[in-house]
Amino acid sequence: MHRPETPATLDEALEAKAQIIELLELGHFQLRKWASNIPELLSDIPQEECLLSSKTFTGHDSCSLKVLGLKWEPTTDTFSFDVKSSIRPCTKRVILSEIAKIFDPLGFLAPLTIKAKCLLQRLWLLGIDWDSDPPEDVNSVWETFCNQLSILKDLRIPRCMTINNTLTYELHGFCDSSELAYGAVIYIRVSTADGLTQTRLVCAKARVAPIKKISLPRLELCAAVLLTNLAKFVLDTYLTKLTLHAIYLWSDSTVVLSWLRSHSSRWTTFVANRVGHIQDIFSTELLYRIRLNPLEGLFPADTDLIIINLCVKCPLSAGRAGGQAGRRAGRRASCQGGRCPRCGTPVIGLDIRMMISHS
Repeated sequence: MHRPETPATLDEALEAKAQIIELLELGHFQLRKWASNIPELLSDIPQEECLLSSKTFTGHDSCSLKVLGLKWEPTTDTFSFDVKSSIRPCTKRVILSEIAKIFDPLGFLAPLTIKAKCLLQRLWLLGIDWDSDPPEDVNSVWETFCNQLSILKDLRIPRCMTINNTLTYELHGFCDSSELAYGAVIYIRVSTADGLTQTRLVCAKARVAPIKKISLPRLELCAAVLLTNLAKFVLDTYLTKLTLHAIYLWSDSTVVLSWLRSHSSRWTTFVANRVGHIQDIFSTELLYRIRLNPLEGLFPADTDLIIINLCVKCPLSAGRAGGQAGRRAGRRASCQGGRCPRCGTPVIGLDIRMMISHS
């Protein structure tokens, strides 16, 4: 049994636990295998009814619990992955099978999985049969990918979005594109009254570029659409749980930002449809330009654990990136003291209510 609504305080959690126990006792059901990241919550639960470890299919004990295909470690309150690398020969069938084994609903591994999807697209373009041997360079890329799967066990992603004495919550979204793929990522940036700032990776998504070649600015626009949809999903999910004080959507494409500053009727059908979609959801005042995109080169790249960790640890973790937002397209500015090193001229963050009025 998983409780989707997280209590805000320990007292609320204790009350919810008591209500659940009382309700199930009416049907003579006794809850077992309790697990929580707060030890005080389980202090009155007998040790034999707590789930301290779980059995794996290999027969070894694990201190983590599988939740929706992920592994949750209650002691550290982090998500982790345990993906086994393939030892089968590289074929189109094997690649598709290995991709399907990676259950990553929140896109934590998007910089890695998109690499395999691009490889699969290339096999389709080459006309390789399902069980035929691919070219040598494809084998080399696949071998590198399989080796990278084994180091995912060292990746830890914090689950909790909040910290004590929180002063503000900000949503930051980034999008980027290459000729092969495009993607978007969402972070929550938390600031405390003590001046401490932390960022949490919320979710990410990456897609392979269409087989029919289109220009890079249009792919950047597709990435902006993906970011818009992802940000709306996050806002709809967290709007009742967190009080967001500002929203910033970042792109390094001046062409895309110029398209979005004008009415969609000015552009061709492809651009107009996507610009109109973005403008219907968000005000263009929430879109900013960033010079050094943290996603630069990730879609796809020679991804390793270091690069995935860079995606998990947003560069906005430190500094004054929140209220010092980036410059808009068409304006010239330089980084100066007291401003985010990845941003230009300061802009006042917009209140969440302004975003809602334009959605």
